[in-house]
Amino acid sequence: MKSKLLRNPLANSVILVGMLASTDAMSALTILAETREGLIYIDQTSIEKNPSTQKVAITQDFHEMQTLGTHEYLSSRSRYEIDCPGKKLRQIRIEIFPQNMAMGGLLQDDSQTQAWTTPEQGKLQSLVWSALCGKP
Repeated sequence: MKSKLLRNPLANSVILVGMLASTDAMSALTILAETREGLIYIDQTSIEKNPSTQKVAITQDFHEMQTLGTHEYLSSRSRYEIDCPGKKLRQIRIEIFPQNMAMGGLLQDDSQTQAWTTPEQGKLQSLVWSALCGKP
């Protein structure tokens, strides 16, 4: 006996399109590093190259709940601007989410551009800079 879902081509199409759309969104993320705290992903489709700088989105998923102000979260998505020749970068946006993979609804969005910094070895900023610019 066939289920009603299998007999409904429209329902099958909607399910297939939904599965493909979610796969596409996740396939843009590539694991950049795994740390004790969690996983760091780079969004390859977010890279914008300008004559003097590049921009990229980074998602960080945590193994344990994090706290920022009154919010508890498991995922953050940051946007960085990188100056490869100048060997510096700055965070230009950060968003936090209650669930991994930036899911569960946006809890906080801060688009205050931070000051330029030189990436420190072993820190997230160093991983981001190296991913776009190569070894320091």
